[in-house]
Amino acid sequence: MVITLERFSYSGLESYKKCPAQFKFRYIDFIRKPDEGIEAFMGKRVHEALEFLYKEVQSGRIPIIDSIHDYYKSIWNDKWHNRIAIAKRGECKEDYFRLGEDCIARFYRKNQPFAERVEGIELEIDFKLDGNESYRMKGIMDRLDHDNNGKFEIHDYKTGKRALSQSQADSDGQLALYQIALEQQRDDVKDVTLVWHFVRYGIEIRSKRTKEQLQLLSESMQKRIDEIRLKEKEGADFPPKPMILCNWCYYWEECPAQQGTNPYIR
Repeated sequence: MVITLERFSYSGLESYKKCPAQFKFRYIDFIRKPDEGIEAFMGKRVHEALEFLYKEVQSGRIPIIDSIHDYYKSIWNDKWHNRIAIAKRGECKEDYFRLGEDCIARFYRKNQPFAERVEGIELEIDFKLDGNESYRMKGIMDRLDHDNNGKFEIHDYKTGKRALSQSQADSDGQLALYQIALEQQRDDVKDVTLVWHFVRYGIEIRSKRTKEQLQLLSESMQKRIDEIRLKEKEGADFPPKPMILCNWCYYWEECPAQQGTNPYIR
């Protein structure tokens, strides 16, 4: 069997780093599960609500917070299904719905009147590390701002519990990879700022990268891709790494480190 992956994503490569077995189940064996964690479900709906907000802004309209909440409620109800799991004991669907509402309200208050020059929303990107076809990457920018003078901001919305510290943001790879893509595909880039919005807390973290840092990141991603391809070619194991995050994993039935279905998911 030859690996069929033509493009890699940052999240996929991070999945391999955390648990090679989970990476294999999802990206090589293509085992798709109908299950979804409620944290991920809520995060997607918040992203869609913020996408709706900025599309309105791009059209010259600034919606009131109630209309964004109405949109959020509508897509929450439309996309809810019976395979959404809650792993954390003592919490329910309504708790996460309200958490999403709070995230949206907090972001709205912090960022109005939305005067940013937004160039793109939910932009799909496809690029090559060092221009090499063997290292094709893909991703989605939540938002790209541009002041029309060569200064860009790459924005990412995070709904999870963990907010990065400044030092963690300065070494994080996801948005830096998007900067590599931006600089590769445009010739008008003079300055790039990476911006994380931790919407649970109303925290915004900004960071920049040097050319040397971007090159080191590119090389480390290429090395990880080479490792994955070599393992697959040689039929080597993709071993599981048991950890607390297993409580949120849907591959217990396939995983040699587990037995049966995941008892933490209900």
